[in-house]
Amino acid sequence: MEFSGKTVAVTGAGSGIGYATAEAAARLGARIIAFDRDERALNAMRIAFERNNWRLMAVVVDIGDESSIERAIDIDMASVKSVDLLVNSAGIVSRGQFEATTAEEWRRVLGVNLSGSFFCLQKMVPRLKAGVGRAVVNVASLAAKRVSYTGGVSYTAAKAGLLGLTRHAAFELAGVGIRVNAVCPGPVWTAMTQQNVSDEERKKVASMVPLGEWLSPNDIAQAILFLGSPAARMITGTTLDIDGGLSLVTGASPTAYQQARE
Repeated sequence: MEFSGKTVAVTGAGSGIGYATAEAAARLGARIIAFDRDERALNAMRIAFERNNWRLMAVVVDIGDESSIERAIDIDMASVKSVDLLVNSAGIVSRGQFEATTAEEWRRVLGVNLSGSFFCLQKMVPRLKAGVGRAVVNVASLAAKRVSYTGGVSYTAAKAGLLGLTRHAAFELAGVGIRVNAVCPGPVWTAMTQQNVSDEERKKVASMVPLGEWLSPNDIAQAILFLGSPAARMITGTTLDIDGGLSLVTGASPTAYQQARE
């Protein structure tokens, strides 16, 4: 994959999948526009990128706030005339069960995970049109197709909605040459995951994954860059599952499946 001279904008770039994607693209020669609400994380990112002579523009933004997105793109990014790849990676998780989910939690999770992606893409269209790559990748989740075990109903609903956004945007924007795809990661071992998953749960999940382990943020980043590269020039409106085979599991672990046949 070749990203030399390209501009890649990544939301949620301060950590997890967003950071891994920004780093991987920078290694391939891209200029990175990093969006995150965590100014400290962006400062640490700036230091790391400068150390490697990678190009970075860091923008503090709350993806759950439409006015913050407008300010970031219209004002903070005013000098950036084109974007080749937009990666909507910003996301938050909910933990409450269905009946305990509050209106505030519902609105905040959908605001960041779904509405934020919509507004970022909508506001970024003129720059994507001016770019060469003209690609968008939305980071959904395997939960979009089934249910989230670590998140709540708002998380599942938002990620499912993100797939609908991906399909519709892909259809409408194909006319101006912009491709829109999504990735559905399975269990990814990120800082956010570590805060919400016990050691016992971590081992249990790993045992359920046919390939035997959690995914790393870089596993997802490589798939995102593929979809954002010329290698995927005729791929749009699709969803790529990256889950170590977890979606193949029918209720029993691979070990239990094997034991039943011995």
